[in-house]
Amino acid sequence: MLNRLIAWSLQSRWLVLFGGLALVAVGGRALVDVPLEVFPELKAPTVTILTEAPGYAADEVETTVSFPLETAINGLPGLRRV
Repeated sequence: MLNRLIAWSLQSRWLVLFGGLALVAVGGRALVDVPLEVFPELKAPTVTILTEAPGYAADEVETTVSFPLETAINGLPGLRRV
């Protein structure tokens, strides 16, 4: 089977040559159209939330505002860490 393929390729040199050039042209066109980033983003996006409660001490803000907010955010889909 391989011998027949080689024999056909030798008989049809120009067809094989033009077919190969067509494949190279299609591949080059596809390479140009592929969107590439030079510097890909390796870190996940980060959101920082600052909680303030006037008149509360730092410990009270942590227990009454920050902790309930963190527990509510924990259930979000796609969240990696809190």
